[in-house]
Amino acid sequence: MKIHSIRVIDFRGIEDRTFQFNPKFNVLIGENGSGKTSILEALAVAINPYVAISQGKNVRPIRKEDVRVTNFGPSIEKKIKTAIIVKGEINGEALEWTLKKSHFDWGFMQGNDKAIKRIAKEHALILANNGGKDLILPVFNYLGCGRLFSEPSTSLKTLPKGSRYEGYYNCLASTSDIKRFASWFKTMEFAALQQNETALWRAQVIKRAVRQCLEGWETIYHAIEEDQLMAMRYLEGSVLEKLPFNYLSDGQRNIIGIVADIAYKCVLLNPYLEIDAATKSPGIVLIDELDLHLHPKWQRTIVSKLKETFPNIQFITTTHSPFIIQSLKNNELIDLVGKEMDDDYENIGLEEIVEGEMGVKDTQKSARFINMKAVADQYYRLIQQGQDTQNQNEISAEKEKLDNLLIPFYNDPAYVTYLESFKHLLK
Repeated sequence: MKIHSIRVIDFRGIEDRTFQFNPKFNVLIGENGSGKTSILEALAVAINPYVAISQGKNVRPIRKEDVRVTNFGPSIEKKIKTAIIVKGEINGEALEWTLKKSHFDWGFMQGNDKAIKRIAKEHALILANNGGKDLILPVFNYLGCGRLFSEPSTSLKTLPKGSRYEGYYNCLASTSDIKRFASWFKTMEFAALQQNETALWRAQVIKRAVRQCLEGWETIYHAIEEDQLMAMRYLEGSVLEKLPFNYLSDGQRNIIGIVADIAYKCVLLNPYLEIDAATKSPGIVLIDELDLHLHPKWQRTIVSKLKETFPNIQFITTTHSPFIIQSLKNNELIDLVGKEMDDDYENIGLEEIVEGEMGVKDTQKSARFINMKAVADQYYRLIQQGQDTQNQNEISAEKEKLDNLLIPFYNDPAYVTYLESFKHLLK
């Protein structure tokens, strides 16, 4: 499944915008409050009709708080209707569906989502009739900024065999569910000890995905004696280091959590793909703040790692990192200001990206330096104004302004002394 475009009308802070998406990888950029997360939430709503069939309920409908409000001064009023119009495809079939909610009818989702629900019902029927050996289900996952993958402190239970649809459990919740994954992974590791071939390849899919994305780390595994998730790597001299998952840095846990969670869903939803579940499963993964907790070195490689590990999944992400932007190809960057983004950014310097694409000026100078220069310019202008008057009250007022300007810089005596040396020009 891919989403080609989405039109968002009166949803959260978005009045009426249409966005086109790359079939492989997309990174949304914009200042805080520009609507990056709102677009991800709208995409989750767009996916909801399919997931709702598998779960028997709406998991991410349009909610009351999603309806855009307008401040008219004396009052704040909700818009009459919120709408999300989607164009995409499933298994090569082009689809268009619409989701709407009226201010006067909170109880029901409106619009026309019959096309995507028809596909979802066909898939459900195939699973019910024969388990869907030839059916490849789309993978969906939404990882919001609230994610921080920490292993639960309570003892993990093993899980019984379940439906393929368990791969959609909480997939649009925007929060992490590491406990469910860790319990499932423990079950696979235990079953593998009994030479269960299915468990062997399922665990291997997870380990291979983590190895590809987390540079320097060999694998993850469930330690039986400690009853917890562990990570393993080789240090210099082939020395093996094993660390509990919770001992890893936030950045390491973030990468493992993202990669393992996606691979886990690939395995659950498409078990007949076996060892190729991660590389052959299609789907859509939404990640808010892809750079969250990541060192710049990892920010530079995370996009290429995800592409290599999950080549058939469409990623739609957000970032504030110039290092991630620098790793992007043509048409993978979407600026919410509306600027055309059609460069291969890997050949562009960080300063040019920060200034040209992210709108931050004077990147070679610190904010303090820029402020000091602005104060100096203002200081000289005030002196000039003082020289142009003979009124002693006005001159005294100008001197007071000069003194106030320098207060924030008293920890830089040379700077203050230099500027004060010009005060003698005021008679």
